[in-house]
Amino acid sequence: MSRTPKNTMRSTLLRQWTMLRMIPRSPRRIGTGDLFQRITDAGFAVDLRTIQRDLNNLAEVLPLAADQSKPQGWSWLPEAGQFDIPGLEPEAALAFHMAETHLHSVLPASTLASLQPWFTSAHKVLDEQGNGLAKWPNKIRILPQGLPRSAPVIDQSVQTAVYQAVLQDCKLEVSYSKNADGDAELDASRQVLSPLALVVRNRTVYLVCVFDGHKDLRQLALHRMNAATILNTSTERPKDFSIDNYIARGEFGIPLNPRTVKLEAEFLNHVAIHLRESPIAQDQVITTVDEDNVLLRATVTDTLELRLWLKSFGDEVEVLKPAALRREFRDMAENLNDYYAE
Repeated sequence: MSRTPKNTMRSTLLRQWTMLRMIPRSPRRIGTGDLFQRITDAGFAVDLRTIQRDLNNLAEVLPLAADQSKPQGWSWLPEAGQFDIPGLEPEAALAFHMAETHLHSVLPASTLASLQPWFTSAHKVLDEQGNGLAKWPNKIRILPQGLPRSAPVIDQSVQTAVYQAVLQDCKLEVSYSKNADGDAELDASRQVLSPLALVVRNRTVYLVCVFDGHKDLRQLALHRMNAATILNTSTERPKDFSIDNYIARGEFGIPLNPRTVKLEAEFLNHVAIHLRESPIAQDQVITTVDEDNVLLRATVTDTLELRLWLKSFGDEVEVLKPAALRREFRDMAENLNDYYAE
């Protein structure tokens, strides 16, 4: 009885495994000629006929399909499971599950679609676990700061078009509804713009862009877009545009590198435990004033978020310094007194 030499079997297995990794998932495809070229470039001595025979044999046991084009193209079927060796580890499966749950609003639809096989594999792996990982998604919740708010609903076709235009640096034609205050951001006609970047803040997705014929940067909330169409025209990107620099200028109220201030504020003593557990600055110092109060000193950025944080403590905090910030809170207190005076 003749036997196939072990080195030949090893070479065949490695070649076929390498070839399977080169085949994309439908609707993408790879022609047999291109596949042959890539296999030979990878160092395998093989002819085109062998490649074609391998593909036909593998398609009998794996979810592979050939189209009727000339030259013939091959793809993994859309519903084909993720085929990995070694298999997906339980910890990685948990990470994919958490990503699927929390990243829908920030990933392009095309990316989510391409990740779906991993998401499906992750569910299967977790279901097979008996070490508690399968139950982990039911044992953890990520809560937003402040009152829980539902994310604004974005039209799926709009989101797909906008994300794709940002990825491909293509212009968009959009129509946009009035803002929450009733002032028209755009009129009812469709406008052409150059999309530059996306920013997600408080579960709202904003498109940073430039309208055709203008130079100033604008922010459009995706949930207020009624329609969006990708154009076959390249984005006109302002010279030296940087989304980080744009945010740092305070355009979203979240300066990254603004001037700092020396904050001094007196808190009721029961608040001190939270301040000590979660310092607001590396140089934060808390000292006892008396049995009821503590004094916090820290170098912080001068932002809207700082004010909202201080306001959240209500009458349990007194801002002492800087003087300008103390005046803001004093004026606010006087206004509140007028509002609630009987």
